[in-house]
Amino acid sequence: MIDESFVGKSSAPQTFQITREAVQRFMEATEDPALSGEQPLEYAPPTFPTTFRVRVPALELDGSKMQLIHGEQDYSYTRRLRIGENVTCVARVEEVRQRVGRSGPMTILVTELTGTDSTEQPVFTARSTLIVRQ
Repeated sequence: MIDESFVGKSSAPQTFQITREAVQRFMEATEDPALSGEQPLEYAPPTFPTTFRVRVPALELDGSKMQLIHGEQDYSYTRRLRIGENVTCVARVEEVRQRVGRSGPMTILVTELTGTDSTEQPVFTARSTLIVRQ
């Protein structure tokens, strides 16, 4: 059961390297038109942090046991992610709300993923809203 007791819980920091190969695979999968340009890749696209898998301990989200509906995603940046750099991410549960809809009860879960660079300066915040139905 996901309830308000999860609000404020965070993951351990996890560091990811922004590799050219990973960025290129992501851009190919999303059919990013910037791939057809003549310029070499220097930066990751704004939605690239979706590839960072960081879990909040004890928050079990199993799509085989519950219905998970992506509600909303928002990104804010202080600067672009550069290929070759490392970024350290922490996921945090920001909000948990219980609602009853026409088809039954649901939980609205808002999480935030923050990324900092090697000098511990903030680079991005990704905020995600997920609707969970049992």
